[in-house]
Parts: sequence; structure tokens; C-alpha cells
Amino acid sequence: MGCVESLSRASLLLVCLTLAACSGDQLSAEDRVRALIDAMEQSVEAGSVREAISFLHADYTDPRHTGRQAASRTLFGITQRHRGIHLFTLTKTVEFTPQQDSATAVVFVAMTGIPVESVEALISVKADLYRFELVLVEDGGEWRILSSRWQRVDPRDL
Repeated sequence: MGCVESLSRASLLLVCLTLAACSGDQLSAEDRVRALIDAMEQSVEAGSVREAISFLHADYTDPRHTGRQAASRTLFGITQRHRGIHLFTLTKTVEFTPQQDSATAVVFVAMTGIPVESVEALISVKADLYRFELVLVEDGGEWRILSSRWQRVDPRDL
């Protein structure tokens, strides 16, 4: 395991422990979904395709990829072309089915070559912004992304 990957996993653990401390002994389902999205962001920024793909369900699909392996190849290509990836993510909503075994999350994601800490900064660097709609399912006690759809949006729409 590489140093960056170890740091990424340590960051995820720290986020989870912090959330657990703030909410008692158990993380809520929403906190766990948000932690997954944050961990996936950190994995992509660290260039850890293997770790990022681990957050996808075994049956993952999207409009451009027929499965997890196809998504992995695309993500690998992106991380190879853009060595200094910085993601700005904003999770707008997380909604659960009545059974609490699946959820839909709306996440805005911008990829830039420099760190961006706010929507205002995002507009000033003219980053490409996408709106993702993620369908997540609980699988063996862990949340995984089952499918996603995305479209390009204007940062001023945030």
C-alpha cells in the first residue's frame, strides 16, 4: 500500500471517527453515505483508482459504462492525463427509500488543477461542473454506488 493510499484511508477513518463522536455510537445512514462520497473524492485526488472503484457496487452501471471494470478504465485514463486532480464536491441531497436499504444522492463535482475551497473560487477558475445523481445500495453493511447519471451544469446554478 502506497503512502498516499495510506493517508487517504487514514483520512477516511478520521472522518468516520469524527462523525461517530458527534453523533453518539452509531453513524446514521446519511452520514455513512456522505462519508463514502468524501472518501471517493479523496481516492480520486490521490490517484488511487483501485480504492475509488471499491466504492462502486459489483453491478455498477452508468450511461457510458457497462460495468465496474469499464468505469475503472475511464478513471485510470483521467488520473493519468491529469496528475494534479483536485475535486470540489458538494453533496446537495441524500434521500432514502422507506426501507432505508437504498438511497439517491445529488452531488455536484468540479475537477480542477488547483484546490478550490468555495463556490466563489470555483466560478473564478471557470471549472467544469457536473451534477451527479447517484443510486446507492447497502451491501453487506457497506454503502456502494450502484449507478450514476451526470450532466454538465453552470457553477452559478449552485
